Amino acid sequence: MNSKTKKILVLFAAANAALLGVAGTAMAEERANRLNYTQAKLGMFEPGGDLDDAGYDTGGALGVVYGRYLAENVVLEAGFDLLASDNTVRGSNNQAGYYTQDNTLAGLGGVVTLKGEFQAGPVALFAGGGIGLYAVSLSSEVESSRLGDFDSDDSDAVFGAHLTAGATFDITERFFLGLEGRYRWTDDVEIRDTVASIPVEYSGDLSGYSITCNAGFRF
Repeated sequence: MNSKTKKILVLFAAANAALLGVAGTAMAEERANRLNYTQAKLGMFEPGGDLDDAGYDTGGALGVVYGRYLAENVVLEAGFDLLASDNTVRGSNNQAGYYTQDNTLAGLGGVVTLKGEFQAGPVALFAGGGIGLYAVSLSSEVESSRLGDFDSDDSDAVFGAHLTAGATFDITERFFLGLEGRYRWTDDVEIRDTVASIPVEYSGDLSGYSITCNAGFRF
């Protein structure tokens, strides 16, 4: 590569960097006037802790939040998180005979999160933590050889905490996309029931991590 070509490439790279810097600055100024946003999240939930020990499978996660910039690099979010996972249990007893039990365990949480954010042009990196209160339901569909089919539902409520980290990318000064990882810890759920001599129960936490793709709107 000759020196003239190198100079052209250097000038081209410098011009692009300058344009990105100007665009990023302009977008940052626009964003500074929009201190609120809403965001929708959709992704997967990977059980850990007691859920994993109980054989629950990879499930889904979704959420909706409202966010407010308290300062240039400090954000407070409040919203709802939904996570769900399922497993299948097979067994037998004298009354029901052989049975198959399909369980779905879901937790709907009202959560609050405080995040720190670092902005670099249209990209923002963030990390933070928060707390939540989760309403937990266990829904079971049972098929038995002697008693037929039946359903069961029971519920509990637990407190939890979480850590979160991820990144967002501004499409415009109003619209943005993001990727977020979150790990949750919760108190133990206590759901214990017996239907037609078949135990329908879960005792343990809802700990695990989720990865979601996010879409948001600033206003």
